[in-house]
Amino acid sequence: MKTRLIAQAVVLIALGVALAPFTSFPIGIARVNPTQHFINVIAAVLLGPWWATGIAGVIAILRISLGVGTILAFPGGMIVRCLPV
Repeated sequence: MKTRLIAQAVVLIALGVALAPFTSFPIGIARVNPTQHFINVIAAVLLGPWWATGIAGVIAILRISLGVGTILAFPGGMIVRCLPV
């Protein structure tokens, strides 16, 4: 069962990183990525809030390292976990 959760998390991370250059747009000092928020909500529903936080963190790290995101990707992505699902 744990393997299935990890595989789903990896697929969601890959989807979030692959779509980031095409769906992000600048607003002020941030680069907004609505696809990452959608993936975070899907992860929270399918895998739970702690997995969604981890997925959001990994996507944020990869987006920043690829130059597609800013440091605001961390609070912007991880705050979705706090919303009731």
